[in-house]
Amino acid sequence: MKSFDIVIIGGGPAGISAGIYASRAGRKVLIVEKFALGGQLNLIGQIENYAGFKSIDGFSLAGNFAEHAKSAGCQSESDEIVSIKKTATGFTLKGAYASYKAKAVILAQGCHPRLLKIEGEEQFKGRGVSYCALCDGNFFRGKNVAVVGSGDSAFSDAIYLASICKKVYVLTKEVLKLHNYSEDELSDKKNVTILKGAVSKRILGQDKVEGLEYEMAGKTNKLSVDAVFVAIGRIPDTEMLKGLVELDTSGYVLADENMQTSLEGVFVCGDVRKGSLRQIATAVGEGAIAGTNASKYVLKSSAKRKIK
Repeated sequence: MKSFDIVIIGGGPAGISAGIYASRAGRKVLIVEKFALGGQLNLIGQIENYAGFKSIDGFSLAGNFAEHAKSAGCQSESDEIVSIKKTATGFTLKGAYASYKAKAVILAQGCHPRLLKIEGEEQFKGRGVSYCALCDGNFFRGKNVAVVGSGDSAFSDAIYLASICKKVYVLTKEVLKLHNYSEDELSDKKNVTILKGAVSKRILGQDKVEGLEYEMAGKTNKLSVDAVFVAIGRIPDTEMLKGLVELDTSGYVLADENMQTSLEGVFVCGDVRKGSLRQIATAVGEGAIAGTNASKYVLKSSAKRKIK
């Protein structure tokens, strides 16, 4: 079992930022990421709201983050942590492939897509139902598609799909929750139709997606589409944390201004934290705070053990 000062669960912007700060402070750091360093950045198209880059694609930015972490001295493992146990000297983390020891832990595992939970969704996953426009959009080049969602991710998906698809329908709630986009950004795209107040009811098809049934203004309507891209938010990956640290009713991790959770020695940053803006810039900032304070905690706890 390999031992580290700090084990970081999640290799997205928050986790990598935490790793850089902790490693530069002299700590032995391991970043455990189940996908690829950079996390969800690898699945994002163009990014235009991260300071220092007028425009950069997510995959390239993820590579920059990963290279920076490596140069700072961070180690990394491709694994998925399934449990964390508090011990007399720190923590034991069990992964799908290996186990690790740490004096402190930083939670930065992010979230996973929220499901529509309507008829046809499970049936047509991978056959027209997708949760990543960048990953699967090209399969539907020149075809008609639908995007379901009312936030930035839905609009980002729609903007990307509009550049490669014949027709894009955006089904949104009455109130849009946009931080980085405005409705005007889609208004000049003639192949995009926004259906405000549309509620998705059923995904239609035989062997693959052929349509989407929805209700709007009390009437049932159908769209002829080849794909449905779901972008209705994300759910924190905190199932394994129940009983370990305090969570809110939605499963997000509660923490103070130092990113310290309810369990001493466990810190949190990024999308999985309650109250996070869930932007790259804030993830990096929270990671810096978590990495710095986790490093201080390791020094203090080590000093206490020496005194004893």
